[in-house]
Amino acid sequence: MAVFGYIFLAREKEQLMPEEVQESGLLEYAQSAGLTVDKFITEENVALRSSFQQRREGGGLFRAVQSGDTVIVMRAEWILGSVRDASSLLSVWKKNGVSLFCVNLETNITLAEKRKLLIYEGGSGLVQKLLAALLLCEGSEHDDTIKATEQIQKRKGKYRGGPVPFGWEVNKKCFLVQNPEQQRIIRAIITMREDHWSYRDISEKLKEDFNLQLSHERIRRIFSSSQEKEETEE
Repeated sequence: MAVFGYIFLAREKEQLMPEEVQESGLLEYAQSAGLTVDKFITEENVALRSSFQQRREGGGLFRAVQSGDTVIVMRAEWILGSVRDASSLLSVWKKNGVSLFCVNLETNITLAEKRKLLIYEGGSGLVQKLLAALLLCEGSEHDDTIKATEQIQKRKGKYRGGPVPFGWEVNKKCFLVQNPEQQRIIRAIITMREDHWSYRDISEKLKEDFNLQLSHERIRRIFSSSQEKEETEE
């Protein structure tokens, strides 16, 4: 019975939540529910309204989970996609015995909970929250307009929304600039990898030296991204 933490790095700026914040929130919620996250699945560069089953990472997770498995996500709208997709997803996972915990709803929305860990608001309150989440998905019909605007901003070199790469931050003029502290961490990661440290050992070292908790998979992607950037600059 595996527990998966689903991280969604939203393309829509208003939905954006940093990856490390999501990791921390999922770990905290899992602990409160007596669970341990076995693996984080990170989805990025997809639209909020896209079908979970059709996403690259989401689709893989949808096909991989088995009876007794658990998926935890920070916000319901990040995984439900639309009313139709939500109905299909919840029906399949309920039938297959897969639990879906949404932190913002504070409950398992596919299976009945065996014990009450949090105060339950009642059916009507939960339905209202679900509808509000789904309306956010349906309200993103202006994606095409946003994309056109993003292309203009890209040509001007401005930040266009979406996940901010580790090591960078958005300044007051909406341009990406280096984050000195995170750049120092990236250099430390590169040095340790050159010394043949494993990603898990690097994770422990960062926690010790920088009081920063990053999964080994997150560190792997940070390192890969830095290597790709160096190759591009060459």
